[in-house]
Amino acid sequence: MPKVKVIKAIVLGVLSSMFLSSGIIVNSLNAFHGGSWAWTASLRYLLLLPVLVVLVMVRGKMGKLINAFKEIPLTFLIWGNIGFGGYYALLSYAIRIAPGWLVTAGFMTTVLAGILIAPFIYDDHRKVISKKALLLSTFLVISLITLQFDHLSKLQHLSQLALSIGMALVAAFLWPLGNRKLMLKLERKDLQLDPMQRVLGMTIGGLPILIGLAVYGFYTSGVPSPLQLKSSFIAVLLSGVVGSTLFFKALQMVSKNQFALLTVEATQVTGVLFTLFGEMIFKGTPWPGFYGNLGFAIMALSLCCYAWLSIRKVNVPVLDLP
Repeated sequence: MPKVKVIKAIVLGVLSSMFLSSGIIVNSLNAFHGGSWAWTASLRYLLLLPVLVVLVMVRGKMGKLINAFKEIPLTFLIWGNIGFGGYYALLSYAIRIAPGWLVTAGFMTTVLAGILIAPFIYDDHRKVISKKALLLSTFLVISLITLQFDHLSKLQHLSQLALSIGMALVAAFLWPLGNRKLMLKLERKDLQLDPMQRVLGMTIGGLPILIGLAVYGFYTSGVPSPLQLKSSFIAVLLSGVVGSTLFFKALQMVSKNQFALLTVEATQVTGVLFTLFGEMIFKGTPWPGFYGNLGFAIMALSLCCYAWLSIRKVNVPVLDLP
């Protein structure tokens, strides 16, 4: 695998994180203005669905997706509900009771979750846990915890914070689990789907839980407000179309290189920084103090090490990865 391909995948990972964070920012704003968390969670994908259908049809690739769906329908249904609907519902509810950037920090422990679930998913070289990747991801998680010290000292409702962070942690496992299980099944069945087709397939698969969330949202708070509809649609374009497609593209580029795959997943921690910037602009959220700066410094150093090792290991035999 050429080194330039790994570098490109890492850059795409950071860009995808920037666009994906827009969804968290919108969730935070909707919660700030009293919008229903259930509507926020469901609209993220219900509004995305027709947009992706049009884009995939215009590119003449709907038939290939339909054939893949017919061959492995349960895969799309199971991991669409878990990896898309379930994870986003948990994040949307968590942001209702805690600041968006704080929830994002909890969710970004997904960089460690992706490593820990590998032995339970793969049966080839990718099942091996890289000690270096585990160490670097642990440092990333430490940076995420450090980021929260300044804010934690000012919080009064610690039980709500614990619930919020707990839900974010569960979502952190569901997101990579759904994505990896789908990619692995497609790989084993030799079904070639591009990133946009896979996002659409997962969205269609997640319809049961998404429709259920919409029904619950209507029952508890009526129809969504114009502001919530507008902001959710913006999130669909930025996060759902651009962010998700870029992330899937980055994963696809390095899908058979376990360390590079972990590096791309690790780039998602930059979403904490992007989310914080967004909340500073739209909500006046202050920049965290000393511990926030320390956390971001640890994060930057860990990501640089991740990228360097990923590029250096491109031509190293698989067995040398740990």
